[in-house]
Amino acid sequence: MKKTILTSLLGLGLMAPSGAEESKKPTEAAKAEAAVKHDKGTQKLADDQDTVSADVQELIDEQTNAKVIDLLSQVETLMAETTDRLDEKNTGGETIAIQTEIIEKIYEAAKEKSQ
Repeated sequence: MKKTILTSLLGLGLMAPSGAEESKKPTEAAKAEAAVKHDKGTQKLADDQDTVSADVQELIDEQTNAKVIDLLSQVETLMAETTDRLDEKNTGGETIAIQTEIIEKIYEAAKEKSQ
């Protein structure tokens, strides 16, 4: 039931789907509406990120492989940083880069665990 980070970013309009066409210049009302939607979306995403971070902590507690524990601990730290950025409505490139790093570390941890 959990959304992926990319699905959430697409849903919030923070990333355009590939092939998206340029639209006409938005009106001031449309800009204001978009700002409100962005604020609500970033807060929801921050809350979701915080919930997933708690799930990562539970995963850490269940692990015995030191490398997996280290990777998941790094994920938890990065998620906390991302949650703070999203609470501040910061959805810029650095925040997206941190989300990408989280995904890469989760992948590494899963790969390590499967060995």
